[in-house]
Amino acid sequence: MSTDQHAPAPTGATGQNSGIGIAGFVTGLLGALLSWFPLAGIILGILGVVLGGVGVSQGRRSGGKTGLAVAGVVLGVIAVVISVVLVVWVLSEA
Repeated sequence: MSTDQHAPAPTGATGQNSGIGIAGFVTGLLGALLSWFPLAGIILGILGVVLGGVGVSQGRRSGGKTGLAVAGVVLGVIAVVISVVLVVWVLSEA
């Protein structure tokens, strides 16, 4: 009978989300939600794209999960597009 009943804990970041990827998701989501305020939407959207991109890069390099980082990039792009469209629309009406 074996005395070692527990498997060793996995090492490294495999299977874990990157903190920067999560930050990209949060800023991208806030940017999308606040895109009706163009300055906030543009700034948070750009942060979401940048942080999400770094999170995807780190996740691929370390073998970790990249889902939230990709979502941050997508939400950041959506936030920037909505904000820019709103700015152009308001300026064209003036």
